[in-house]
Amino acid sequence: MKTKVFYIALFLVCSLPVLVHAQFTFTTNSNQSLNIYQYTGPGGDVIIPDTTNDAPVTSISSDAFYQDYTLTSVIIGTNVTTIGANAIFQCPALVSVTIPASVTNIGSGPFIDCLSLSTISLSASNRYFFSTNQILFNKTQTSLIEFPGGVGGGYTNAAAITNIGQAFIGNSLTNISANSANLYFYSTNGVLFTKNQKILVEYPGGASGSYAVPVIVTNIESAAFEYSASVSSVSIGTNVAGIGNFAFYDCSALTAISVNSTNQYFSATNGVLFDKKQTQLIQYPSGLAGSYSVPGTVTNLENGAFGDAFGLTSVVIPDSVTSIGVEAFYSCENLANVSLGNNVVNIGQEAFYYCTSLSEIAIPNSTTNIAPLAFYYCPSLTSVTFGAGLKTIGQEAFAGCEYLTNACFAGDEPVDGGSIFYYDFSLPTILYVSSTTGWGATYDGIATTPCAECGNGAPTLTVTRSGTNVLLTWSSDYIGFTLQSTTNLNPAGIWNNVSPAPIIINGLNTVTNSISGKQNFYRLMSP
Repeated sequence: MKTKVFYIALFLVCSLPVLVHAQFTFTTNSNQSLNIYQYTGPGGDVIIPDTTNDAPVTSISSDAFYQDYTLTSVIIGTNVTTIGANAIFQCPALVSVTIPASVTNIGSGPFIDCLSLSTISLSASNRYFFSTNQILFNKTQTSLIEFPGGVGGGYTNAAAITNIGQAFIGNSLTNISANSANLYFYSTNGVLFTKNQKILVEYPGGASGSYAVPVIVTNIESAAFEYSASVSSVSIGTNVAGIGNFAFYDCSALTAISVNSTNQYFSATNGVLFDKKQTQLIQYPSGLAGSYSVPGTVTNLENGAFGDAFGLTSVVIPDSVTSIGVEAFYSCENLANVSLGNNVVNIGQEAFYYCTSLSEIAIPNSTTNIAPLAFYYCPSLTSVTFGAGLKTIGQEAFAGCEYLTNACFAGDEPVDGGSIFYYDFSLPTILYVSSTTGWGATYDGIATTPCAECGNGAPTLTVTRSGTNVLLTWSSDYIGFTLQSTTNLNPAGIWNNVSPAPIIINGLNTVTNSISGKQNFYRLMSP
């Protein structure tokens, strides 16, 4: 998970002067001191300088060190006063961080999900924070700020602790306990709850096997299971009425979530978590591999719904879906095929961020907004077709798609959010349909060329049963596609055109076939 703090910082600093250093990109604060916006160095052991060009380095932005897999240690300079939330994010080789006396403010989860972090060294003269046994607290030791991800075993919250924030996200503990005198927290079977046991606060990241949420629990806290690497299944009881954002995000061994049938608020089908009416898909288990077709009842894919599902290879999103949430398919590295339904209106921020196997995408005519970073760094992406309804594309929505060679817009020129195709080295021109308006000689700094049409894209073939028949349907917006079938998928299989010819019913090409004794496989062949 990548917090929203990063994007707020991004939009604020873009108008400020930027200074590029050998290892850092800085922005200039209002008092002319420097802020580390991004680390750009080779990793290893890093020392943050006290000054650069005679200006003091006083702050580190959220996500300044982001998914650096070679970073091993960070010594923070003696002029730094502020460390942003999630400042060092998912740096798995990071072993140690040294914090000077100058630091007065540290955001939530400053070294989040750093699985090897075992040493947090804090200057003894720091007046605002306290550290013992490598764990970072505020000075009065009432707030736990960071529990290092590389420290395993068990841990007991002291009696004085009133707040844990994001301190345990990415932990490798096998149990988390609470001092019996603590007025705010309670623990049973190594899992942390609020004192009245009605809110599940934190599941230990190193605990393995299945887990049944106690019957007394009414709420599961945001990120409660996030990055728990060994939990394989979770059973949710009848009384759970609330589940926070990213509660089950990136649990790499999690293959099934189940819900008691009497629960009034949530349900599960085939291990996937939904709201009760199954209009909201809340969480696809990260450890569940293969292809997936979203049920036709779903209207919203919630934030992080498929995030870090490394085994997911393809997904079909039906016409019922109107919204794809923030980080919905974040870092689904093996996701090669995505079929977007014809009613998707909004594609959220970082929705397909780092989907490194995705090769092409057809944005439907219904989509009006593509949020910032939506397809950031999809290096296998070669072709994008933008539907006629698109109004806005957010900042760096396709940045880092360095092998993108075809981008065609079927509608009027959308609002340019800035550096949409940044880092693209292959896109020679942008195509736009000649009958549309607003287009100039360039778009996002890339030359434009009119064309007759963008092509038909890729329709979604839906197969449903109706008595002794199967109904095969696809949108009538797609012209010239031929429905074919075969009984054998091996290389020698022969595909034949399906009869009767399709008829249009409610905007869908529709073919009815009787169910025979042999299995049949269907496909649509492009014109």
